[in-house]
Amino acid sequence: MTLSHFVAVLTAISLNANPSVHAIPATINTTADVVAEQRQLPAPPTKIRPEALGVEVSAKSALVVDVSSGATLFAKDATVQRPIASLTKLVTAMVVLDQGLRPDELITIQEEDFVDARPFFAVNDTLTRGDALRAMLAGSANEISNAFARTSSGGRVGFIEAMNAKAKKLGLTSAVLEDPTGINPRNRANAVDVARLLRSALGYPNIRETTTAEAYDAKTTGGKTVRIKPTNLLLTSYLNTSPYKIIAGKTGSLPDAGYCLAQVTQNADGHQIITVVLGSVDHFTRFQDVKALTAWAFQTYEWR
Repeated sequence: MTLSHFVAVLTAISLNANPSVHAIPATINTTADVVAEQRQLPAPPTKIRPEALGVEVSAKSALVVDVSSGATLFAKDATVQRPIASLTKLVTAMVVLDQGLRPDELITIQEEDFVDARPFFAVNDTLTRGDALRAMLAGSANEISNAFARTSSGGRVGFIEAMNAKAKKLGLTSAVLEDPTGINPRNRANAVDVARLLRSALGYPNIRETTTAEAYDAKTTGGKTVRIKPTNLLLTSYLNTSPYKIIAGKTGSLPDAGYCLAQVTQNADGHQIITVVLGSVDHFTRFQDVKALTAWAFQTYEWR
């Protein structure tokens, strides 16, 4: 099986809790039904610049996939398992939403929720779960991820088990998840599975809307205001200005992981691609890597 066919099969599977009409357009089954169902997928884009082999990126792994057909447009070491840092929070958010998020219910941050030196909130800060989810996805607040896990019905251990069960249900064969934040470098996956994860995340309106939102103020019940700024700098780039639009995305960084980004971008005709980079060399270069790959793909391929 070629890498292109492998990714097409993987990314075409949509297993999500609350799909919408703007989410993943096709579902196929594994095993014997794959070939028959795959014929029903939209045709992949055609390469109109055959001489264009791709762009050089700093990322250790990179992948560009057409959302509708699942076709691979570019790949660099896409099947190598690597630490994924805060890309983990896409799974965390899915589990929170699958378990039934009550956006107006309150959640209180406790001392055990803090895992790094740059928290957004303080001990005993209380806010709505709706605001907490936004802070976790848009601002990548680690203490929120831990608070969600701690307060779930199965506690932290049960929550992590649910995360791995979700990854298995989505068919993420390379994914290993040991904490809900991504701080643990043993949270790993390859670029193929990250693309598949983000493609499935498109079926969650909360994830799409939150990961593309502008900065906002989260308010605690004690009257404190916490400014949450999106970590994806491409939201203010030309890729999020007509005729382009960013549909969803998530950043991640860790010494062991380097700098990571997974993003869905749409062109003027409504065609969407997923771009994944794992292990870019620094904070700004990951955005340049994704920008270059996305621009290259839209300039090199034509959808009919």
